[in-house]
Amino acid sequence: MHAAPRRFGATLLVTAAAALAACGADSQPTGLEPDTTRSQPAADTVPLRFYAEARGRYIGAATGSVLTMPGDSGALLRSIVTREFSMLWTGTYMKFDYLRPSRATYNYTQADSVVAFGQRNRMVVRGHTLVWHQQVPAWVTAGNYPADTLKAILKDHIDKVMAHFKGKLAAWDVVNEAMGDDGSIRSTIWLTSLGPDYIEQAFRWARAADPDVPLYYNDYNIETASAKSDAVYRMLSDLKAKGVPIDGIGFQFHYQADAAPSADAIASNFARFAALGLKIQITEADMHVKVQNGIASTADQQVQATAYRNMANACLRTPACNAIEIEGIYDGQAWVADPTSWGAPVLYDVHMQPKPAYYAVKAALKP
Repeated sequence: MHAAPRRFGATLLVTAAAALAACGADSQPTGLEPDTTRSQPAADTVPLRFYAEARGRYIGAATGSVLTMPGDSGALLRSIVTREFSMLWTGTYMKFDYLRPSRATYNYTQADSVVAFGQRNRMVVRGHTLVWHQQVPAWVTAGNYPADTLKAILKDHIDKVMAHFKGKLAAWDVVNEAMGDDGSIRSTIWLTSLGPDYIEQAFRWARAADPDVPLYYNDYNIETASAKSDAVYRMLSDLKAKGVPIDGIGFQFHYQADAAPSADAIASNFARFAALGLKIQITEADMHVKVQNGIASTADQQVQATAYRNMANACLRTPACNAIEIEGIYDGQAWVADPTSWGAPVLYDVHMQPKPAYYAVKAALKP
């Protein structure tokens, strides 16, 4: 099992932050670091990751194409990533269609580059995801395979991918978004062909392939009590009672900031999942606000900051919650469902400057 984030004393926090600022992690140019005084007059230059580690948590972000982005923009983003975050996930690079373009071919090049980047910069990496209803390659969905063959394809995928990354990851999202919004199991190629036991089988195959890495179920719209979160709770409770090796649950946290839940509502829901013996991670957080030309108003940015701080506080109030991961690094590359009206969802703006949301998360993490 991977160890929890290391805890740092106050003196070490300041010393380490100063050293990191002076040299630049992963040899990124220090002249590209953002001017935080634009958004925050107080000169707190301690990175998020050191405050998070002091609280026994990871703070993470999706990387995607950031590692290959050219020029000053790419260098600045990599500087932000290595300075501020302690956890990464690869975006699309570990999803089924990307990793396995044909039945006989596996492509690990980009995913391996993210893992190597994390190792060089004292960061852990989450695996995402082994089983999902989206980004399943056409050679699977249009293959007209009988159930036994499709089962063998899925098992082979889990076996080979987990063997490739064995000992290199802090967690795996084994099954992603298996529950529909109405609380019924989602109709997918896996359900239709293999039946509802595919979830149990996937976790058992994953544990056999890697006895040590923590295994997670991951989903959205389950952050507070609802028909969907109740259904996920019942499913995981039943699976745990059967001895299925599920170690944790990931809460995605995709919200409009003005409709995001309170810290009390989140923490109350987290508590019942923690009582099942599950670790908790916030895995894909974004808080969308109204935008014009990609820019949010000052008032909406404050609403967003409150939403982020409530989310972070709920994690900190839950001993089982050990990670807070953001969907993207800056607003220019974060996932947005309707970019014409909603956007600006993460901690850095389109100019790669920290927003009030960044400082809200930092304020919550401070010991």
